[in-house]
Amino acid sequence: MGFVYDRSVCFPRGFTASGVAAGIKTNGVDDLGLIFAESEATVAAVFTLNRFQAAPIALSKRNIASSHSRAKAVLVNSGCANSLTGKRGLKSAEKMASETARQLHIGKNRVLVASTGVIGRQLPIENITEGIPALINSLSEEGDHLFSQSIMTTDKFPKQVAMEFELSRKGSFRIGGTAKGAGMIHPNMATMLCFLTTDADVDRKKLQEALSESTRESFNTITIDGDTSTNDTVFLLANGASGVKLRKPSELRTFSEGLTAVMKELATMIVRDGEGATRFVRLNVEYAYSYEDAVRVGRAIGTSPLVKTAIFGGDPNWGRVLSAVGNSYAKYDPSKVELRIGDVCVFKRNEPQRVDLTRLRDLFASKEIELTVRLNAGRESAQVFTCDLSYDYVKINGEYTT
Repeated sequence: MGFVYDRSVCFPRGFTASGVAAGIKTNGVDDLGLIFAESEATVAAVFTLNRFQAAPIALSKRNIASSHSRAKAVLVNSGCANSLTGKRGLKSAEKMASETARQLHIGKNRVLVASTGVIGRQLPIENITEGIPALINSLSEEGDHLFSQSIMTTDKFPKQVAMEFELSRKGSFRIGGTAKGAGMIHPNMATMLCFLTTDADVDRKKLQEALSESTRESFNTITIDGDTSTNDTVFLLANGASGVKLRKPSELRTFSEGLTAVMKELATMIVRDGEGATRFVRLNVEYAYSYEDAVRVGRAIGTSPLVKTAIFGGDPNWGRVLSAVGNSYAKYDPSKVELRIGDVCVFKRNEPQRVDLTRLRDLFASKEIELTVRLNAGRESAQVFTCDLSYDYVKINGEYTT
């Protein structure tokens, strides 16, 4: 089957979710969410490499280690990142987990936590502890959308997707996911917050390998503004509720490919919802010396303010693209590089090509733009996704805390 867009973490069997307004945000919208696994789940996780890691990450890492990668619940708040908050922030993260565990009657190291919002402000922990009973009472198999809404910050829409996969004789398993993020998006192991569930039974080591690889091919190929958050987290919970055990290499490959498809769809949703974004950009880097080089070139283009502002203005100033490629430190011979805008080749064999400028302007004025760089240095390729840099991005982030 194809993507299911009105479901997410509750589409896999054996998971419930909820979302409530706990008063963390002043506008009264939902800001506290909970995912609950009816039977204990195996956990895989990927976290930011930003060295200023938020308190929820420190606690979740500790709980994953002490529980041997097992969990029953994930509690998430928006409106406050609980990052750069010192000892008090860590105590607040611990309180989130312990109070959730107490009311669910589970071990406190079986609760993972995540936070998103303004950095450097103390978490209003009383609002969270007071909101937990309502969260638990409203847990539902149809609670996906409420959870997705509760984790949003500057997002314009909730990002959720799910899929079901058939295995001959064994039956089917499902994967569902939701993510939040529209700004402070740049890959470094993870990006933004993402929560994934599956009802397949997957070995812990294989689950982690699949998540790490899928993150590399999805969230690590998007960039909005070049900033990696202090809170970036991806959790994947596998509860085995489908009864489908994935052990054979072919079965695990099907799972990994499905997980990557779900995560790529969420990743592109994030780019389309980039703060102030008006255009979606697909960067194809082909014939690179290595996959890492291909991604490196794509990120150099995708984070260039000059490229991003040209795209916002619909200005076909393609020299900025090649200038960004030149700053990427990838291995290639500049005389062999080719650049295409859509289906129009603008640079080849170290020479600018004759092009129809009207056609080029039309391509740059599109809501979706495709840029293809051929390095002709090897056989590897990658896609990187980004968006333009608009006046609204400056306005949103210039007034973020005010």
